[in-house]
Amino acid sequence: MRVVTLGTGGGPVVSQGRAGISTLVTVDGAAYVVDCGMGSVRNYRAAAGWEQLRAVFLTHLHSDHIYDLGAFLVTGWQVPGESFARPVEVVGPAAPSRFPAEDDARAQRIDAVCGNRKPSGTQDVVAALLEGVYGPDVAVRMADEGRSAPEEWIRPRDIAIPEHAGADPVTCRHPPVEPFEVYADDLVRVTATLVDHRLCYPAFAFRFDSAHGSVVISGDTAVSGNLIALARGADLLVHEVIDLDAMLATLPAGPKREGIARHLRESHTPHTAVGGVARQAEVRRLVLSHVVPNHLDAVDPRRLVATARETFPGPVAVARDLDTFEVR
Repeated sequence: MRVVTLGTGGGPVVSQGRAGISTLVTVDGAAYVVDCGMGSVRNYRAAAGWEQLRAVFLTHLHSDHIYDLGAFLVTGWQVPGESFARPVEVVGPAAPSRFPAEDDARAQRIDAVCGNRKPSGTQDVVAALLEGVYGPDVAVRMADEGRSAPEEWIRPRDIAIPEHAGADPVTCRHPPVEPFEVYADDLVRVTATLVDHRLCYPAFAFRFDSAHGSVVISGDTAVSGNLIALARGADLLVHEVIDLDAMLATLPAGPKREGIARHLRESHTPHTAVGGVARQAEVRRLVLSHVVPNHLDAVDPRRLVATARETFPGPVAVARDLDTFEVR
């Protein structure tokens, strides 16, 4: 079992040193990708082949986590020598029943601002890519090259949150919930839980359990009791991290800066808290990814590691693109 950090930068920003967030988990040669950030598809092909890919998992549908999703779906679609060997599942959030908001009054204002836009889920996004964005390309290649429909190779599936959790996009976005299974094959079992990413709902963390060990990928989240429960005793926790002071130093003053600062404070885990998360979960090793700010020279990785080690006794690393972590 191996983890490769395909992209380690957080946020919808073009970084000079990090691809957008994406993590590869391999088990006995099979490949599973979590999130598809900007530039990650190139790094995937440096680490694995299309014939290895079994599933793509989306923690949530923010743009910086799905920028390269289309590339993952169509690049391995019946290209000689560069093709999927089996149908690939795409597992991610379902469309919420309404736009997430902090309360009903603000939900009404959001509905008014968004107009005819509707919440989307993973199945909607994949359909929009294959039928809309790449529709002309798909049609030509099916007609001209004799390819079968990409839907035969791409199997999107929305994650159903257990009803007993009582989750709601306005009144209860992050209720306590026991980890629940979202995928299983002969090599791996994947469980998920809801995490706290402010108004981005639903947002998930994933745990991969195999005969070789266990890996947890946090997705984007503030400190989350659900995430701690999911990660309990894991061999490796790949957790997002933000240095808020360093991030705010990169932004010019103004009202937009204040809005972004609020989002960052309430929906991400600061470097001062992430070690405590790993300690409470009693994981063996902590890897920090989805680094914000995501430019290599904007944050000191030594500072992140030193702060995490104040509360977590195990090994800590700040990931860079294409770093590899073995799980044995």
